[in-house]
Amino acid sequence: MASLAKEIREWIVAILIALAVVILVRMFLFTTYSVDGLSMDPTLEDGDRVIVNKFIYDISDIDRDDVIVFDSHQDASYVKRVIGVPGDTVEMKDRVVYVNGEALSEDYVVHQGETYLDNFTLETLGVEGDTIPEGQYLVLGDNRPVSRDSRDFGLISESDIIGEVQLRFWPFNEIAIDF
Repeated sequence: MASLAKEIREWIVAILIALAVVILVRMFLFTTYSVDGLSMDPTLEDGDRVIVNKFIYDISDIDRDDVIVFDSHQDASYVKRVIGVPGDTVEMKDRVVYVNGEALSEDYVVHQGETYLDNFTLETLGVEGDTIPEGQYLVLGDNRPVSRDSRDFGLISESDIIGEVQLRFWPFNEIAIDF
């Protein structure tokens, strides 16, 4: 009977340690998100499940083209692509995004339509000056006709960025790490 009680205690301790590790990993390192909507289609589709690296930007910079999750302070968190980083000039003319005067090659943007919002400058987004200020980022969805992004709510703050999308694990037949 004593050995059964000891074994039960050992199992309880093991389970508590495992739970503590899972909680710490989710709080500080990685978390999962479900993509809601079509704003990142075809890169990420409605219902896709992704793993977000929450600590990556503690050890590296936020780069142009990173697919990130950020707190919108309005409703749910958003998944978008970083287009402009601090110091960049960004504008869109005739559905082409220009960063620092050079047209971006955006193979991931495949949706073109009548509702496509184009022809913006940093000034029309409410930015004072010619460049994106320190600690601010311009983000756009890959499905530009339906995406709510910096064209709607302006630049996002670095402090609102939760992390970088690093893995799509659902659906299983579309597992990916390169976005």
